[in-house]
Amino acid sequence: MAKRIIKPGAIYNIETSTKDCIEILSDPHWARFLLLSIGYHRYMLNYKIYAYLIMPESFYLIIQPGKMYTVSKIMKLIKGNFARKYNEYKKREGTVWSQSFDAEIIDTDKEFAEHLKYIHSLPVVRELAKEPGEYEFSSFNNYSRARRTTIQLVIDTVPEKFDLQI
Repeated sequence: MAKRIIKPGAIYNIETSTKDCIEILSDPHWARFLLLSIGYHRYMLNYKIYAYLIMPESFYLIIQPGKMYTVSKIMKLIKGNFARKYNEYKKREGTVWSQSFDAEIIDTDKEFAEHLKYIHSLPVVRELAKEPGEYEFSSFNNYSRARRTTIQLVIDTVPEKFDLQI
């Protein structure tokens, strides 16, 4: 496996999945718990979240780590916390997540917009919702300014270096 590129101040597009792509996050209880875990670790580890999506077997983030923690450490803590609680509740042992995750540095407006569009359209493409705003576990409504009655993470303002027309 290639070494992960660590670039201070970089914004990363991250994708990871459950072990063997088992759809444990199709249960809204676990999807909400993962969302809360991401929010908790954001507070504790001081990273910025620009987008998120939780799918039945995976999750996607666009984040910017702070100065003290790398993207690898952030992901290890999010996935580890979730796995411990999941295994404890289910009275099981073993791996919950795939061992690694994909992390790509986003450098341009175009790349940011493409990743954002991909993340927000995926529930529709996978036929989990008819419109992106209908899907509960996505940051789409943060960008569309739509009201939501379900759990939603507050996202950070997109950096000025990305002149997005959203």
